[in-house]
Amino acid sequence: MEVQIRFLLSRDDELHRRGYYVVAQALKDTGAEIILGECQTPREIAKTALDEDVNIIGYRIMQGAPKVLVPLLIERMQENKIEDIPIVLGGIIPKRDIPFLKEYGVKEIFHPHTPVAHIQQNIMKIASDYRN
Repeated sequence: MEVQIRFLLSRDDELHRRGYYVVAQALKDTGAEIILGECQTPREIAKTALDEDVNIIGYRIMQGAPKVLVPLLIERMQENKIEDIPIVLGGIIPKRDIPFLKEYGVKEIFHPHTPVAHIQQNIMKIASDYRN
């Protein structure tokens, strides 16, 4: 029996919801269990990831500074001993920040207008690799 992927999807603001829900539904369509964290701080994301025993974290960043939020998230994950859970980002991520975020451990970054099939495929592979 295949183990179901548990995907935590969180976001940094109360606005720009459409893509957040489109991604949630697209991943649900692949058979993943989606935990909607809604608008959460890095501390809340790490706690939810621990409590929900997720396989992957998706963080949609539109308003915040990813070079500040991602290190905070990873710090909180380290405090909770869950730093091995892969993180993917979506939203408005400045191109100049991508090398820093990748070096920091972010597995994938999805921008607006990324094809949904590409998001599904990559997230399922990353989560599957993490489980194995």
